Parts: sequence; C-alpha cells; structure tokens
Amino acid sequence: MVQRPPKKKNPNANPSGLGRAIINDTKTAGRTTRRSARHTVDNAGVTQPSWMRLKSVTQERDLDEFLNTAELAGTDFTAERLNVTIIHQDQTNPYLLTPEQERAARQKQDRNSKRLTVPRRPQWTAKTTGPELERAEKDAFLEWRRGLAELQENQDLLMTPFERNLEVWRQLWRVVERSNLVVQICDARNPLFYRSPDLEVYTKELDPAKRNLLLINKADMLTLNQRVKWAQYFKREGINFAFFSASLAGGSKNTDASVTEQLARMQLADANRKIDADDVTEADVHILHVSELEALFLREAPRLPAYDGGPTDKIYIGLVGYPNVGKSSTINSLLGAKKVSVSATPGKTKHFQTIILPQAEDTTEQIILCDCPGLVFPNFASTKAELVCNGVLPIDQLREYTGPATLLAQRVPQQHLERLYGITIYIKPEVDGGTGVPTGTEILKSYAAARGLIKGTKGGIPDESQAARRILKDFVTGKILYVAPPPGEDPVAFNAELYE
Repeated sequence: MVQRPPKKKNPNANPSGLGRAIINDTKTAGRTTRRSARHTVDNAGVTQPSWMRLKSVTQERDLDEFLNTAELAGTDFTAERLNVTIIHQDQTNPYLLTPEQERAARQKQDRNSKRLTVPRRPQWTAKTTGPELERAEKDAFLEWRRGLAELQENQDLLMTPFERNLEVWRQLWRVVERSNLVVQICDARNPLFYRSPDLEVYTKELDPAKRNLLLINKADMLTLNQRVKWAQYFKREGINFAFFSASLAGGSKNTDASVTEQLARMQLADANRKIDADDVTEADVHILHVSELEALFLREAPRLPAYDGGPTDKIYIGLVGYPNVGKSSTINSLLGAKKVSVSATPGKTKHFQTIILPQAEDTTEQIILCDCPGLVFPNFASTKAELVCNGVLPIDQLREYTGPATLLAQRVPQQHLERLYGITIYIKPEVDGGTGVPTGTEILKSYAAARGLIKGTKGGIPDESQAARRILKDFVTGKILYVAPPPGEDPVAFNAELYE
C-alpha cells in the first residue's frame, strides 16, 4: 500500500481559530446585508453602502463591537497572551453611555431640540372639500415624518417611539382647536421627558389668546426640596405649571401599599418644613386639591368665543399626555367617582371624548374636559435603557435587560434596594476588579436567588431575566423611587433625601 505524503498547507487557505471565526462572521454578515447603488469607502479601503455608515447602531455583539472599535481607531489588532487586563463585565455596559458620551449626546440634543415638532393641521376654509383636506393632512403628516427620520439618520440621534397613526394626531388637533386651556399632564419623576414644548407653540399659533398649563402629576413622589428645585426651573423658563397628585385626590387606587407608606412618611417630614428659597413661595410648591385644581382651570382659561357657536359660559379644558402619566386618574379625581377606566396598558383611551364636570355652586360657568387619547410625542433619549426606565418601552417584551438594570443600579443606592426587598446584594470586591458599587447583574442575581427565581431543574442558575422584569416594573410604578433633576442639578444630591 502506497502511503501518500501529507498535503502541504496552502499559505492562502483560511486560518484556524480566532481568525477563521472572524472571517466567517464577516462573510455571514455580508450575505445578510442589502445592496445599494451608493457606496462609500472606509479607512481600510473596504467598500460599504452609505446606509450602513449612517445607520444608528444601539446594540452590538461583542465581536462586532471589538472589530468596529479597532476600525474606528484606525489600528490593527493582535492577540497577546501577556499584558491582559480583565475588566469587570458591567463596568462599561455596552448598552449605556459613558459620562463623556452622555454630555456630548445632551449637547447634540439641545442643538436639535427645536426640530422636535408636532404635526400641524393644514390650513383650510369653508370651500375646502373633504377629500382635499384629507389629502393635505396626509401630505403634511408625511412631510413631518420625513423630517424626524432625517433627524434620526443624519444626526445620529436616538428618539422615543412616537405616534405614527395620523388618526390619533387628528384627535389632538380637535382637542387643541376646541380648548381654551391646553393642559399637558406630566409624570413628576421626569417632567421634561413627557413635556412637548412645541405643542405649546402650536396652541399659540392657532390662537394667541389660548393658554398652556403643565400639570405635574404624581407630585407626592417628590420631596419638598425637589419641588422647590423644579419650581425654580419652571419659573426661570417661563413655564406655567402646577403640582398635583391624582393618587392623593383619590383618582387612582393602583398604588402599591409600600409606596403609599413611603410617600406618607415623606409628606409628614415635609409638613413642618420651611421653604429656603427667595424666588419660590409655598403656593408654587403646594400640591393642589381637586377643588383647587378646578379653580385653577377657571382662573387660567381665557374666555373665548365658543368653538361650536354656542353659549360662552362653557370652558373647554384640553387634557393631553403620554400613556400612564395619570391622565385618566386625574379625570376621575375631578369627577369624584370612577368614570374613566384606568389601566396600566398604554393607550387605554382610544378616542377624543368630552366630559362635563359637575358645576360649582359659586359660578355659572361650566368646565368641559376634552380628553385626548394617550399620545407619545417625539423626544430624544440617550439609550434604549432610558426608554425602558421611563415606561415607554414595554417591560414584558424586553429582551436586553442588562442596560436598564445597570442604569437602575447607577441611580438607586445599594442600601435602599436591600432595605426595600429585604435582601443582601453581593458585589465583587474591589481587589478582584469590582467598583464598590453593585452592577445591574449583581442586583438581579441577588434578587433572583432571594426570591427563588431559578432557571433549570438540577441546581439551576438565578433567572436574571425574570428578576429584571419584576424590579424594572417596581421602578416604573414608583415602588423604587427616583426623580430626574432639572438641568444643571446633580442627580445624586438631588435624590439623596429620598433614600434617608
């Protein structure tokens, strides 16, 4: 039997190990990308379609992140067995921004904030036919969407999911056109995230006599000092505002018992405190009662000719806001009974509706609430984790949970979470690469182990995904309290009083 000599290695053959994995991964990615007639060339001379270069990438696999970082740096890379530094996994979460990146993103958002508009209803007259108006509305809406798409793609800005259904925006147009006073209801834990400055501009465009009001709901979740800081900011910016709590007024029955107890302690602590600010009065930071809110509506609403040509003794108040900011609960508190269904599901109110409030004995005027469907306005966000923590993205459909969990770990002190859940959070010692602050993963593992959330039948491992869903829901509902500070305020100092 003739023994064949071994084959010589082809110097051009694919390498093995890491090199083969990188090449195969690149080839696979190349087969799944779409082709384009327009191409650009990167530093390495590799041709890429322009849509790939301009595409906003918010999530990358570890290998993609490694290769892209090396490419952006314009350097080659080699594997070395020495001089290796082991980095704690959550020290730099790939789904979050570094402080420097966060500041740069905020600056870019501020430069482009004027472009965050709401769609305008085209001008029309009595001679405009129905089909003509519908066509004009669709064209204007399409142009508006194109502008936001260009803002995202060319400026590399992450935006919130916003309403893309023209019919819902038509409901908003009707509410604003009819209302004497347009009230934006915001969550007190992050008022600016839920506020649309351009809606206030649009209201004035329709009629300069119309007025705007920012109603800060869930204000009982803020300490007195936090309300003072926000009041100072609103007054500096010339924003008409008022603090309110549908939960305190009895319009919401879904508040967790532990949250109610914690808020009661906060309110008791604030009861005998004095305001230490010359530019803010007690009236500015007072949380309104229902009767006070009704009086505010009557005081702030201008007397305008009736929208429908009827008597002018009816005051129309337009209520606008994101889903889950407490708009339905606010209406229920004003009515004194449950008339509007309240749900944790975004978008419970589907159509524009008018609700007549019981007429007060000391006035002949009547308040009519114009309830707009829950509407998500276009806004900027730093990361998708921020959208999850603000309740914009549904938690039950969450796939990537390390980013939101790490963001929560950065915002809420370890001792507060341990007291709240009655657990011990085990963190990596600093000598082993830890930072002294728990990571999102460490919080999830400790919570899952304490609650018996285990994956697998034999021994198993902590179910971090299930733990993340539970903890993040507690964060969104307010069981875990955190309040975003006004621009320029330090978040840690601003929230320190919450965790005492």
